Amino acid sequence: MTTAANPYASPQTTDLTEGRDEAPAEPRVFSYAGRLGRMRLVAYTFYMSLITMPLAWMAMGLMFSGSMVLGVLTYIAVFGVSLVFGLSLYVRRLHDLDQPGIWVLLLVLPLVNLGLMIYLLFFRGTDGANQYGPETTPNSTGVKVGFVLTLVFVVVMPILAAISIPAYQDYVERAQQSQLQ
Repeated sequence: MTTAANPYASPQTTDLTEGRDEAPAEPRVFSYAGRLGRMRLVAYTFYMSLITMPLAWMAMGLMFSGSMVLGVLTYIAVFGVSLVFGLSLYVRRLHDLDQPGIWVLLLVLPLVNLGLMIYLLFFRGTDGANQYGPETTPNSTGVKVGFVLTLVFVVVMPILAAISIPAYQDYVERAQQSQLQ
């Protein structure tokens, strides 16, 4: 008896793992589904701050210029959008590490949030597809530029400031003392 004629035969199916190794996925902006690599997390956070900081300054300017209600509403809107976007970045980064996105709630716990940020920034994501989807596409030039700019503003500039500001203050003191003599 053939399988087509046998009503008790198991149905013919395709391989259930077939869709797991599909082509890399492009990350979507406000999505909580999918994955996100370390470099994209850093670059997207940098770009988000470049957009939201001037908007927050504008809201503060509105508050201090007399339009308190409009300033507060603008600030709440900017804060809400940046919160939703930031949480989506962290959830997708957790997905890249093959961890549930609910772990993002650990960010509200002191010291635990530091450990979670170290985990998100320094641990490598899973290779290939995982339960949250395929790997993301390779990083674009914009992502790489954002990552380098973040390193410059967060690492290099503070080190240079820590060296140059005391040196300048010492120079000013010596110049003032030489003028008094």
